[in-house]
Amino acid sequence: MNLSRQEIFIASTLAIAFCVSVVLVLFRSLQASLIGAAMVFAIAIAYRYPRKGLWLFLIYMPLAGTVSYSLASIYRAVGAHVSYSQDYALFHLAKDAFYLPALFCILISGSWLRGLKNLRGNLRILVIAILFLLGACLLTLFLVNFPQQLSASGREKPFLMGIIGLKKLVGYLPLMACSYYLIRDRQDLKYLFRLQMIISLVCCGLCLIQYLLLTQGICAGNIDLPEPAFRRVTLQARCFVGGSLLYNPQIKLISLPGTFVAPWQWAWFLIANSFFTAAATAYESSRLWRILGFISIALVIFATAISGQTTATLLVPIILFVLLWATERNNKWLPYKLGIATFLCILIANNFGVFGSSLDSIISRWNYSPPQQFIIGQFNWIIREGVPLLGQGLGRSASAARKLGDIRLIETFYPRLLYEIGWLGTLAFLGAVSLITIYTFKVYCSIQNLPMRSLGICLWLFILFISYNTFYYPLAVEPVNIYYWFFAGVLLKLPMIDRAEREIKD
Repeated sequence: MNLSRQEIFIASTLAIAFCVSVVLVLFRSLQASLIGAAMVFAIAIAYRYPRKGLWLFLIYMPLAGTVSYSLASIYRAVGAHVSYSQDYALFHLAKDAFYLPALFCILISGSWLRGLKNLRGNLRILVIAILFLLGACLLTLFLVNFPQQLSASGREKPFLMGIIGLKKLVGYLPLMACSYYLIRDRQDLKYLFRLQMIISLVCCGLCLIQYLLLTQGICAGNIDLPEPAFRRVTLQARCFVGGSLLYNPQIKLISLPGTFVAPWQWAWFLIANSFFTAAATAYESSRLWRILGFISIALVIFATAISGQTTATLLVPIILFVLLWATERNNKWLPYKLGIATFLCILIANNFGVFGSSLDSIISRWNYSPPQQFIIGQFNWIIREGVPLLGQGLGRSASAARKLGDIRLIETFYPRLLYEIGWLGTLAFLGAVSLITIYTFKVYCSIQNLPMRSLGICLWLFILFISYNTFYYPLAVEPVNIYYWFFAGVLLKLPMIDRAEREIKD
């Protein structure tokens, strides 16, 4: 019997999925066997159809935390604390079943290299800088983490910590090549930003439902939890979507996670989507999709208002004001748009009467711990501690590696880099992101199509902001560590799409 390649592919995928499922159900659990089988299907699809795999990766990533905590009993309450099952890591790695096989397929095909043929000379310095960054990180892994592993005792696993730290820092850097490969023409570009609009609408809509369930008492939040869970972000207060949250009207505290694992990830999702929804709206030519774009912007603002995230509440209105001004091609509409944005920002400041004014919360937190003093204090602390050339080891400040050894919580990005990868790695990282920022700006300046220029300035401002932001560490945490590299690749592709469009018109 002669079987086609497609039939062989389907049969082998089913057989591997069945074997993995059986092994996991025997040695782990039923839920591990189910996620294992699902990951086999995801890997097969992403490898066979890498473009579909990347689209699925972008769709699933914002919902990964919700899926993990909704469909699996991977945690349980133990008094005022939470313990995790052995399947915890497996569920959180599930999204990479779409990314890694697609990346592998793209790299071995060489198609992305053929697409970069015309730009190779201009990109040479950028590629060298990226390779130098990867080399510096690998030096820290093998010359710092590995010797620590040789002398480690007990539960310490410094080399595994280093692998986790490496993945967090540069694991998604290849998405630049993936997005360059994914976006082929104007239609793909439209599809990407329409998809981003829909993702924003869905995620922000789910957050609004989460907020309503909490305020109507359907979800109890933290009210009946013992100390210290009574007043802190915890999985025990989980409601509807996402993971850990804090909602306690008795002491006027709220911090929602939206669809993500934790509130701080949700805050940076909102900040990132303020750029993407503005870009999508500015680029869109369809009236219907432009209306949906403005609705998605409004929902981002509303979700920011109710989520209790000070950083997002402060930054989202400022970002949208700047982007409205930067992308406005018809000045007669600018006063109306700024007026609407001002009205929505006033709603944010009043916070719909949730727990008093968000503006008061921002001012009180700023007075308690001014961000500039906090950042300077962390730099001073790192320098006083002494910064080795290659750092203390990758993953040494990553919360994801806390079960593998002792970590130091460092809440600002560049002090964290200095601690983990030292002067060499930090300078290499700064050099790489600086070259990305400079080169993408040149790319933006070369675009002649006006809607595409509006799109380009939004993406470039996002890259500029994230490249040099040191408050918190979004470039080492999802979703920004995914969006940054992905949309840098998209921006690099815009001149080619612009030239193709002009050639068609000519």
